[in-house]
Amino acid sequence: MEPITVINLRGLTPRDIQKHGMRWQVPVPEPISLTRFLRDDADYAPQQMRIVTLEFERFIRETRDGRRQESLICFTKAAELALLLNPDWLPGQRSAVQYLQDQNDQLTDMLIATLSYRG
Repeated sequence: MEPITVINLRGLTPRDIQKHGMRWQVPVPEPISLTRFLRDDADYAPQQMRIVTLEFERFIRETRDGRRQESLICFTKAAELALLLNPDWLPGQRSAVQYLQDQNDQLTDMLIATLSYRG
């Protein structure tokens, strides 16, 4: 029972999970492909959307001061596919991760501009 990753499921709250069921299917974002931007032919079709099934279980523990603390733990049989979901970051990590993402986006834009240059 090792955690694989902490994922960000926008719009899905613990209340939703407990109210509407402990099993959810979530689409996995398609990675960016440079060929998608560079192909001129109309035959290009994106990959079929991949779905990962997530199963939630309630986890209740007693804290040192005797209070109950309730959480949800998520499991999946498709561990490799779940690793492609959008991760969530701790507050101290977010600025560094955002900086790296901005740098990656800038590099991607430059590569696309360079490879699509028809001069």
